[in-house]
Parts: sequence; C-alpha cells; structure tokens
Amino acid sequence: LMMVLLIAIASKSVAFGQAGKDEQAVRQTLTDLSTALKNNDSTALDRIYADGYTFVGDTGVLTTKSDRLAAFKSGEMKFESISFDDVKIHLFGDTAVATFTVTSKYAPGVKSVGGKFITTATFIKVKGAWREIAAQSTRIGG
Repeated sequence: LMMVLLIAIASKSVAFGQAGKDEQAVRQTLTDLSTALKNNDSTALDRIYADGYTFVGDTGVLTTKSDRLAAFKSGEMKFESISFDDVKIHLFGDTAVATFTVTSKYAPGVKSVGGKFITTATFIKVKGAWREIAAQSTRIGG
C-alpha cells in the first residue's frame, strides 16, 4: 500500500512539474506576443499565430492570421504601446486558455482606438511550441 501511495505521489509531482513548465512556456509566448505587437514584428507574429488563427476584436469583426499579418505589414495596424496584465492561464493537455487585460495605444495615424480590454486567448501546443490559435477582446472601462 505504501509503495502504491509513493508511486501515486511521484506521478502527481511529475504531472504538476510538466504543467508548471507548460504554464511558463505559455507565459513566455504571451511575452513574445506583446513584444512582437509592440515592435510591429510580422515575422514573429507569423511564428506565434498558429495556422487557422482567428481574432475577434471589440467591434465584433473576425480577422484571420493573414488579415492580421497584412495589417501589420502595411502599417494599418501599429501599436505605440501595449501591455498584458492580470494574466491567468488554464491548461488542458496540449491546449491552454489565457485571460488577461490589455492596455494599448495605437501609433499616430492608425484609425483603430486603443484603450483597455479583457482578452481571452487560446493556445495549442504544436511540435512542442505553444501557438495562439484564437483570441477575442472586449473593451472595458470608459
């Protein structure tokens, strides 16, 4: 009985250890995403966004990965500043759901309006790397 208990505890420790590593990896992907958005880095965004990525913004418009990348490449979308705060991550195997607040300010001349948003983003593990597959943002506050 003691041996079974020790094996069960060891198994849980290994599972929790992997979950901790995966959570850190998703947090790093969010940091990389924030940096790529801030730097208008479409190459990094192409790597972070999974094939099939979709984004629903606060106006309710759905955009695809290619739409988002084209907007960054053309300068139609460019941030002056952006930050992710209050990040919470929930892991479900090779899928992670993150909720966080986004505070953004667009560069001069960009027609979008920045502000504060609550965002839900879904990540999937592809070949050992976490990629964003979907996100939705809702404006909060005034």
